[in-house]
Amino acid sequence: MKHVKENALPEAKPREGNIELLRVVCMLLILAHHLAWHGAAMQSPDVENKTLATFLFAGGMTGVNCFVMITGYFLAPFKARRFFLTVLQTLFYSVGLTLLVKFAGWRQDVTDETIVNSALIVTRSPYWFVTMYLALNAALPVLQPAVKKLSKHAHLGILIVSAVYLSVIPTITFQNPSSQYFHQLTWFFFLYVLGAYFRKYPNRLFRCVPLQGALFLSMVALIAWLCLWGSAHVDLFQRVGSRQNFFADKNTVPQLLCSCGLFLFFAGIKVKSSRFLALLSGASFGVYLIHDHSLLRGMIWGQWFSVWRACQTPDFWKTALLTPLILYLACALIDILRKHLLEKPLDKLLSPAFEKVDLWLSR
Repeated sequence: MKHVKENALPEAKPREGNIELLRVVCMLLILAHHLAWHGAAMQSPDVENKTLATFLFAGGMTGVNCFVMITGYFLAPFKARRFFLTVLQTLFYSVGLTLLVKFAGWRQDVTDETIVNSALIVTRSPYWFVTMYLALNAALPVLQPAVKKLSKHAHLGILIVSAVYLSVIPTITFQNPSSQYFHQLTWFFFLYVLGAYFRKYPNRLFRCVPLQGALFLSMVALIAWLCLWGSAHVDLFQRVGSRQNFFADKNTVPQLLCSCGLFLFFAGIKVKSSRFLALLSGASFGVYLIHDHSLLRGMIWGQWFSVWRACQTPDFWKTALLTPLILYLACALIDILRKHLLEKPLDKLLSPAFEKVDLWLSR
């Protein structure tokens, strides 16, 4: 009996409502970003609507960065259950939605190769975030123990050097994410280490909620202004091999500061967890997989919500505010049903195997 207790997996920690709410907010920011980008609202001939769309666009990568920082904030170790179910969830939507589009006749360009590619979620993934997230999780058996053992000075030193190399240098040299200074996975590692630092070494600055909220809002405004300025100086950005929306990229200094501000704001507030909030938060990844499927984007933003038409009218602000909420709730409902009908029975069946893998890795 004693032997069983010593090797038992740690009990699940109580949910933190503030982080659950942060997940929801991050996904809403990503939805708003896609409305502005995939819905072409940033090309609106109406100046006010274009400005609003650019503000929506500015927060998208903030949501992405914060999602990864949450993993580091909890110093999440590798969990076989999480990894395996994430793969299955991605396959379910990637392949399932591809087949739906084909057999529903929504698009005529879905070939057998398209279906095969939809199943290759690592080599030809339709979701770049999933590829990087799974790679990050695969590295956790080594990364998490190493980060956990870092001293405060060593941890801070790694963050400073990494921030200079991955964010400061690319920003001042106008280097795109594909340049020699940046790699998606390296950036995810950095965000994991950053989130862990916020949890391990909190201080007055990190806990100052008004300051962090002001940092987030000011950086969103700065990023939006820089994007608007860039759209009027396209030639300048082209000469340096970059895009006019460069400063909205996930690794630029303004975006990094914006992400830190939003993350620390929610880390510093108290929100009581509830079943409804837990359901919404738990469905956030499913919302991403459904709405950002490459074969559905055009229909969602162009046909179902008619964003381009709306961004040329005075009532665009209604579309900008309501569409992300409606789309989140609709996709969340689908994912909640999937979990109850498919994932829970499978999880129950495979839980003993997951526990054995996790116990083996923890030794």
